[in-house]
Amino acid sequence: MTIRKILQKIFKKSFHLIFRVFYGKINISKDLKTINFKKIEVRSVKIDKKNFNLDNNIYIIPEGRVFTDLNEHVAIIKDGFIIPEISFQQIKNELKNVEYNRVIHKGTNRLQKKIDGKVLSLVQGGSGNNYFHFLFDIVTKLKIYEEHFSLSEIDYFYVPGINSWQKQILSLFDINEKKLIDSNKYRHIRGREIIAIDHPWYKSGYIQREIKKLPEWSIFFLRKKFLDLRKKFNASKKIFIDRTDSVFKHCKLINNQEVIEYLEKKGFKSYQTSKLDFCEQIYLFENADIIISPHGAALTNIIFSKPGTTLFELIPSNHESVKCERISSFLKFNYTRINLDPVVNDNKEGDIKIELDQLDKMIQ
Repeated sequence: MTIRKILQKIFKKSFHLIFRVFYGKINISKDLKTINFKKIEVRSVKIDKKNFNLDNNIYIIPEGRVFTDLNEHVAIIKDGFIIPEISFQQIKNELKNVEYNRVIHKGTNRLQKKIDGKVLSLVQGGSGNNYFHFLFDIVTKLKIYEEHFSLSEIDYFYVPGINSWQKQILSLFDINEKKLIDSNKYRHIRGREIIAIDHPWYKSGYIQREIKKLPEWSIFFLRKKFLDLRKKFNASKKIFIDRTDSVFKHCKLINNQEVIEYLEKKGFKSYQTSKLDFCEQIYLFENADIIISPHGAALTNIIFSKPGTTLFELIPSNHESVKCERISSFLKFNYTRINLDPVVNDNKEGDIKIELDQLDKMIQ
């Protein structure tokens, strides 16, 4: 180990010790009943006159704290104790026990921002900035909260980001941008009252496997909430989703341009969803009769597609996600999963390829 690395290690350790002196050690309580917070059960939700069973809770913590590392950990803290049910440890895509939460071992090593008001915490590590997880993990919490309370009573919303698309979606709940606290700027907050909600659908294990439990009510809630907001434009009914705008390499076609050119000859038009605003994306998918797309967050928008829509999902054969299959089963799509062998090619962006003859047979 070099002298520089030794000094960096000493500095980090000293840094953690200083913050531990300021904010104290974080412990796991053997008896949560000794900690002052209120837990309110939410056991049903009503969508279009239909009641769905829930197993969720709203937690109200006076003088509570929230800490996030923006990636894998969120800790909800009261009087030096972490509250397990609403804290979050997503390590290498696997939900772990609260004892793995980084605050137990490293403390809350960020300056604390004090907030005089009621704060609804919506942070969830790195996945909170993913379009799919933002809708199904975070926006659905707003619906759970509204089963008992009004969002207008909340002074501030602690959110995973304030990108334009996130602000647009939250504004549809009449949440003013001035009420948003960006966790990227303030990773450690203390509120006069912290409100948190346990995850709407997954509790343990690997995230991709937990998607098998994606609740029916969440699909119909998001559809009902947003579908009427669609913004019409001159969109094709046969669409291909071009995923090259994604910052991630996975689930990209290495022959993407070849596929686009071939499909255009068959009457398809390609779209990058990043070039459309939220309401235009709703219309694009609601209007489509046939959708071809590599697996990705953009396919979250199939929740707005009409029953009978034909959907081809191009996905690496070793990918575990069943998101599209589950949504399709509830909305009655003609869904086909096209498993493609992963490709290793350092010279091109992407990890899958579909041959044109296979594509031709598929759309026939």
